[in-house]
Parts: sequence; C-alpha cells; structure tokens
Amino acid sequence: MLVSLISILVFWGCNNAKTIHPVKKSITEAVYASGFVAARNQYKVYALTDGNIMNKFHVAGDEVKMGDPLFLVQSQGPTAKLSANTSAYGLAVKNAKDSSPVLQDLQIKINSAQVILDNDQKTYDRYKNMFDANALSKSQFDQAATNLDVSKNNLHSAKEAYAKMHDQLNVDAQNAQAQMASSGQDLSNYVLKSLVDGMVYETYKEQGEAVRRNDAVALVGGKGAKYLQLAVDQQDISKIKVGQIVEAKMDIATDKIYKARVTKIYPNMNSSDQSFRVDADFVDDPGLQFINASVEANIILQTKEGALVVPRQAIRAGDEVIVRSATGSKNIKIKKGLMNMEDVEVVSGVSESDAVVMPKE
Repeated sequence: MLVSLISILVFWGCNNAKTIHPVKKSITEAVYASGFVAARNQYKVYALTDGNIMNKFHVAGDEVKMGDPLFLVQSQGPTAKLSANTSAYGLAVKNAKDSSPVLQDLQIKINSAQVILDNDQKTYDRYKNMFDANALSKSQFDQAATNLDVSKNNLHSAKEAYAKMHDQLNVDAQNAQAQMASSGQDLSNYVLKSLVDGMVYETYKEQGEAVRRNDAVALVGGKGAKYLQLAVDQQDISKIKVGQIVEAKMDIATDKIYKARVTKIYPNMNSSDQSFRVDADFVDDPGLQFINASVEANIILQTKEGALVVPRQAIRAGDEVIVRSATGSKNIKIKKGLMNMEDVEVVSGVSESDAVVMPKE
C-alpha cells in the first residue's frame, strides 16, 4: 500500500513538472579560464644593490630602448672601492714594467753576476793553460774551476729570480685589473637599465627613496601587440592544446569578444590555486595600450553543428533523464557527448519527440 502511494506521488509530481523536448542546434564545448592582458618581454626591474634613488629617468608611459637608464642608485662604498682598486691596478702595472724599481734591482744583480762570471771564466781559461803547461798546481786549477761553477750558478739564480718576479708582477697586475673591473661592474649595478625596447608600465620608487637589493623598482615590457596570460584549472589542463581558439571578455569592454589562439602551455602547476599557465595570442591585434586588465575566457575544445541537446539541468544522477509519456514517466539513461555550461549533447537514449522532465526550480 505504501509503495503504491509513493508511485502515485512521483507520477503526480512528474506530471506537474515542466517538460522540454531535445532540440538540434550547434553546441560548443569549452574550458573556462581567467587571466589578464600581458606585454611581450614583460618583467620587473629589481635593485641590484643597496642605496638611494639619486635619479629617476623615466615614468610610467615612457617609451624606452634597450640599454636606456631607468634609475641611478648611489652609494659611497662602491665608488671608494673602485677608486682604491684603480690605484692598486695602476701601481701593479707600473711594477710589472721592466723599468720598475723591483725589476731594475734584480737586473742589476744579473749584471753583477755576469761580470763576475766573465772574470772567473777568464781566470779559469788562463789557469787551464798554465796547468796544461805544468806551470800551476792542481789545487789552484781546481779552485779556479770551482769559482767558475759558483759564478755560473749565481748568474742562473739571478736570472731565475728576475723571471719569477716578472711573472708574479704580471699576475698581480692581472688580478688588480680583475678587481678593478669587478668594482666597475659593482658600480654599474647602480645604474638600472632597460633590457628591452618597449615601455615603462609602472614605477614603484621615487627619487630620494632608499632601496635594498632585490627591491622591485619598475615594470617594463614590449610596447607592441599584447597577449593573454590565462590560468586553467588542473582538472581541465589535459584538454588544452596549442592552436585552440580562445574567446575572451574584459571588464573594461564587456560588450566585446576578443579572439585569440593558444600558443603555449606551461608544465609547472601553480600550487597556490592549482592551475596551469596558458598563453594565447590575439588573432587580430586589438590595439590595446594597457596591461593587467582582467580577462575571462573560454578555450574552445570543439564545436558540433546539428547536435541533439538538452539543458544541463535535465540530466539527473547516473546520466539519466526522466521522460514523460501517455502511460507515465520513466528514467532513461543517456549517452552524453559535448557539454558546456548550458547544454549537453545526447548521443543516444532520447529523441526530439521525447518530453524530458525538468527539475523544479
């Protein structure tokens, strides 16, 4: 009796519910994405050292060329270091010259050793002739030979000392030059330059403000055509392919739809919102002169003409719909095809003649 009563109530409820008929029309399946308008080669300029902004060369909206200075950050430390290293390099170069006092002193020692060697060589030659003529004792001849060997060794040592000092002074000069160049590089870090031809989109610091290393001071990017930088949910990213069409709307122009095309899919997931970055180029240059405008977009997966569709709300649990007929209502399982936020394609299960019961609002 209770089962019969429930059946009657369900039948009565279905008979009083709104019904629709499946219709044939075009259906487009898409993936939703949000994002913003970005400039080519867009990047933030960071301070490379600590200091104070002594000069601000450009403001937001200015066009810049690669290498143009953006900010001058000044600090006394690097200037003093460069001056000291420059002086040290000058002294090292002077010491490495043949005319330097250090090398001149070693050259004098070489000259003196050469004079002594020449004299000892002459003495040895004379004593040898006398020894061969039995006019000189062997001990005297041996002493002359010993003196000659000592002179040769002294000259060799003097030349070795000169060569070693010459090499060392050259190394010192190269090291001093490297330190001077490093100091110059450190000093150049205080002039922040544009790395691209483009535009200054925003500045974060003013003249006179203190900055620390890695403080953002400006936003710079290309001036030409912009592109879309989108975030796609991790559950949908596997559906996205390069080349797919994107239809985007912006808050600044809600009545206009911009078309773009997917150009790049980034493999790293953003852990904060579980999304993946997807870039898309506009099909036609919209002539946008701004960046960071918020965007809502649909990435078109596929479109089918003449598909049999029902409203998405008509689909019940287990992919079933309730179909009403003259004899009553029954649940029918359908096979789904394309889907979007409003409609679902019915591949099989119902036809245009079926009355599908809609849920009560």
